[in-house]
Amino acid sequence: MTVMKRDCEYSVTRRNFQNYPRDWTVVKLDDLLERVRRPVDVLPDDEYREIGIRSHGKGLFYKEPVRGRDLGNKAVFWIEDGCLIINIIFAWERAVGITTAREKGLIASHRFPMWRSRGDVDLQYLLSFFLTPLGKHLLELASPGGAGRNRTLGQDEFNRIRVCIPSKIKEQRRIVQIISTWDRAIELEEQLIAEIKQQKKWLLQNLLTGKKRLPGSTLNWQQKTLGDCCDGHGLYGINAPATKFSEQLPRYLRITDIDVDGKYIKKNNLCVDSKVSYNYKLNVNDIVFARTGASVGKSYLYNVNDGELIYAGYLIKFRINSQLADADFIRHVCNSKKYWNWVGVISARSGQPGINADEYASFSFMCPPLPEQTAIAEILSTADHEIELHEKHLEELKKQQKALLQLLLTGIVRVNVQEVS
Repeated sequence: MTVMKRDCEYSVTRRNFQNYPRDWTVVKLDDLLERVRRPVDVLPDDEYREIGIRSHGKGLFYKEPVRGRDLGNKAVFWIEDGCLIINIIFAWERAVGITTAREKGLIASHRFPMWRSRGDVDLQYLLSFFLTPLGKHLLELASPGGAGRNRTLGQDEFNRIRVCIPSKIKEQRRIVQIISTWDRAIELEEQLIAEIKQQKKWLLQNLLTGKKRLPGSTLNWQQKTLGDCCDGHGLYGINAPATKFSEQLPRYLRITDIDVDGKYIKKNNLCVDSKVSYNYKLNVNDIVFARTGASVGKSYLYNVNDGELIYAGYLIKFRINSQLADADFIRHVCNSKKYWNWVGVISARSGQPGINADEYASFSFMCPPLPEQTAIAEILSTADHEIELHEKHLEELKKQQKALLQLLLTGIVRVNVQEVS
């Protein structure tokens, strides 16, 4: 513990901030912050709400109401507004926030200590600092112990952390204003994505059930099974070990490479090196399903843009007959509420969740004529494309914000303090 204290206090000095502006100040948090403690002595038998703090600087949230008698002897404190508040268990994951007037009157356990500014630091500026790589590193230094939940913020160590901040609080506030612009842009983009996803959910529910027909569509729908729409039976994937990525080998498609929306995750890809691997190569109109475990039910329709893929043993492949069904329509059906309800029932028949090839082939759904399938699939895929574009824009905004934090909070880019209101 002594070493850890010395690390926090002395490993970050002016030498570590030599590239920072010379007019910025290196100071310990203990000189910038004052601990706020207002314990709850007696809790009447009323309902109270506790707060929690999300990791990665994503703010506060409210827990379900709890009655005073149910808290027992638990040490709780009244929330004060305008304070820096930290989850000491996950401080190393940047579980840090700022309390506002909205939280005043709520309670927090002893795991959520609060600090108020002594006047020389803007708390929003300090919060932004903790989201930088250096800020995260210092919170890790002040959280001794093992990995994960075994790490707890040492409050003495926290107080000894040294930071380098603009001497003028006006400059701190101008930096906060600029960063807040990106925060708001990210928030709006997240809201927009949520709205589009909700619209797509409505489309799935109405277009895939025939509740809403497309203009000019008058022919009756028929009850079909997945097997009715495919060539042959479901085929199980290759049982071969994964190998490191190589440009000379095909990539291995495993359950973990498929996300909840049925998309191929193009990160940390592995390959497969087997003489028979090409017998398991995916082609156009191939759709695979996870057959066991917590991921059972996940599906992926092969996309040529994803490159050459060999599907693994825990996946089952079906080939959609393009004369009988639109593969993209089937993909959307396998992301519908009806489908997931079916998965929940079928997979729960044994102790270990699982669905075999025959069971997948028996999945039934209402199916319109082929032209209407294609038209419906185009509408739903357009919504998917719109979501994908906005998600890419969101990632770009987050990258810009990360770069901006690094530039502004190290003084590489200076701001005009005259613009501060």
